[in-house]
Amino acid sequence: MRMDEIGWHSTHSSDFRNERPQGAGDYVFLLIKEPCVISVNGEMQHFPAYTWVLFTPDAYQHYGAAGGEYADDWMHFAPDTDEEMLLRDLQIPMNTPVSLPNGTEISKILRDICFEFYSTHLHRMEITDLLFRMLLYRLHAQLVHCHALPETESLADRLRWIKAFIYRKPFDSFTTARFAGELGMTEADFCAAYLQENGSAFADDLIGTRMQYTASQMREHIAENQTVEEIAQLCCYANEAEFAAEFTRFIGKTPQQYLDELRG
Repeated sequence: MRMDEIGWHSTHSSDFRNERPQGAGDYVFLLIKEPCVISVNGEMQHFPAYTWVLFTPDAYQHYGAAGGEYADDWMHFAPDTDEEMLLRDLQIPMNTPVSLPNGTEISKILRDICFEFYSTHLHRMEITDLLFRMLLYRLHAQLVHCHALPETESLADRLRWIKAFIYRKPFDSFTTARFAGELGMTEADFCAAYLQENGSAFADDLIGTRMQYTASQMREHIAENQTVEEIAQLCCYANEAEFAAEFTRFIGKTPQQYLDELRG
């Protein structure tokens, strides 16, 4: 990618307007972070905060504030051949305003691109290219999440991946709300789909893998002579009885019985 210029969180007054009748001569990615007006088919239309547009080099541009302060992140660039292909493959819309729910995520990536591009870091251009590709993938993911584009990976594949993922990182902050949100589902629908695809309930898999991990840690740290209460606290359980009940359910022995057997 050829980066021409980039800016992060540029602000202007409420009368700000920018018009380029012949386009900018290069690609322009614009993330407007306040309510704004943008010309669409010759008509100035209102859009909410965190609306983005990817302008092609010769596209007419006219946008500005919508009665309040104006703020945007912007990038002038020219994609290389591989990046042009990626733009097509990900179906990133051109010259069309898109309003998405998680604009702060996109702004953070643009901030990183800006800081990296203007830095003196070794490999700054290579890292800038990688961050640009991340930007495109994040845009595509948000478009899919909002059903603006079809999902390319099946729901079944994603549900199986979630099960494998929680087994790899049992004590991460996993919740039904988190995964349901990522899949664009209600929590009830997510739990039902997870059970149907994986043959086990999400909550059971999450608790079960945590108990299995806890048991393995108890085996590795026998010499530390920790009490059941201390182990429960390390596992983020405020209630020892709740921890003991879940441990017994999935391991088949109480935590104390398990410790006693380990210690002989």
